[in-house]
Amino acid sequence: MKVHVPAWEKMMIKIAIVDDEKNALDLIHTYVERELLPSDEAEIFTFTKADDLLERLEDGLEIDIVIADVEMPGMNGIELGRRINALQRSIYLIFITAYASYAAESYTIEAYQYILKNDMDKRFSMIFRRLMERVKREKRQYKMIGTPTNKETVYYRDIVYITKAKGAKYVRYITVNGEYTERISLNQAREELESREFLQIERGYIININHIAAIHGNCVYMDNGEQVVISRARLKKVREEINLYRGSL
Repeated sequence: MKVHVPAWEKMMIKIAIVDDEKNALDLIHTYVERELLPSDEAEIFTFTKADDLLERLEDGLEIDIVIADVEMPGMNGIELGRRINALQRSIYLIFITAYASYAAESYTIEAYQYILKNDMDKRFSMIFRRLMERVKREKRQYKMIGTPTNKETVYYRDIVYITKAKGAKYVRYITVNGEYTERISLNQAREELESREFLQIERGYIININHIAAIHGNCVYMDNGEQVVISRARLKKVREEINLYRGSL
């Protein structure tokens, strides 16, 4: 069951900090507060255990940015990142670590960045501000979906794909937070989105390029585990469009 969240709350940028050492947690919190601008509209949550953050996420807390120490007892930051990606792939991860050897591993779970503890003074400000501006842009890209009396705010970044079966009355929006429907044509849905991240790969399917996990043969595998078959006649053009979009990022 989807929980209705007011639009104003959805626009709030929510940041979670995870570190088992209280002094380190407080220090990262200070770094974050120092970089926040009055226009950011941010809320900070702190956790000394990775499990506590996961529990809150499973209960429905929506987080935009997680800043986590890698070296923690029990569940370390890398495992936390894997678990977070399984729950909410739209969350950005920043890892804080004392060891450069963790950098390669952080990339395997698509972490936004890792920062060595010795480099916090030099790197944190630039990385955090860049990410904040990115999240703010994304939060301005959303669509109200539903009936005239009951509409939900759905961010572009959360839409995995859009589909409409032949003869169906409703378009289905498959998102990281569940499914939404709207009585609208697929062409109209595509025109209203006005974003290059969406690509129509077949007559009944529009995908979000940012949610592609892999392409094998003429199958596009989305990061929610689903797949879409592309006709071989369209395959070359689809690959070109995906490469053009990714090259522009």
